[in-house]
Amino acid sequence: MIRKIAHAIAAKGYRQLMLRGYFRKLWYPRYQFQYFPRQLCFLAHCLDRTADVDGSIVEIGCAHGLTTTFLYEYLADSGIHKEYVCIDTFCGFTPQDIHVEKEQRGKVQDYEWEFKNNSAAWFKESLARRHITDIKVLEADISTVEDSLLPDRISFCLLDVDLYQPVRVGLERIYPRLSPDGIIVVDDCWSKPRHMWVDGVGEAYDGAMQAYKEFTGERGLPAKFAETKLALIEKPLSGARAG
Repeated sequence: MIRKIAHAIAAKGYRQLMLRGYFRKLWYPRYQFQYFPRQLCFLAHCLDRTADVDGSIVEIGCAHGLTTTFLYEYLADSGIHKEYVCIDTFCGFTPQDIHVEKEQRGKVQDYEWEFKNNSAAWFKESLARRHITDIKVLEADISTVEDSLLPDRISFCLLDVDLYQPVRVGLERIYPRLSPDGIIVVDDCWSKPRHMWVDGVGEAYDGAMQAYKEFTGERGLPAKFAETKLALIEKPLSGARAG
């Protein structure tokens, strides 16, 4: 009897502890994706659209691998088998890219500390927990990674590197490799100034939109936007203007 009472008291104390303050934050589930649900659905739709397009899947800017896991498992569940390549510095923005934002674009945000808490080893470990071991992981800057390490043909690319310089150079390096009917999705191209869960982010990362508009405008490609902050580049079947 005493043991049952002690157990009940301990259980009640545990519940009360887990419902308060710091422990509540640890205990309660949190939405951790950087993409909203409709955006994740849109990315999945792009994978379906390019299922029969020749080439690899490339994700540039991977953070801790949440979106990578989602997209990889969606491919697997859909029976789409392609090489999956992830490219990230795994140590945040480069000094060169930050310099462009602050000295050339007049930004005052503290980009130096963003996405620093990461490593390629942690990223691979996160994937391995979901039994994902066949993704090609490149610890590199898209602006300087060797050409030989990039796939010759790409069917779908998610370009999520936020700032002007890596987005601009990323597009210049990926688009020539994009197969006809292939798709590039550029993140942080905010087509709406506000969102019910996010406010003010668009101004900090408006370099992505500038790079996207410059690139599409110079090549006569239509500017297409979807789901608040995604921009698309679709290569026509003719393959015209590949560079």
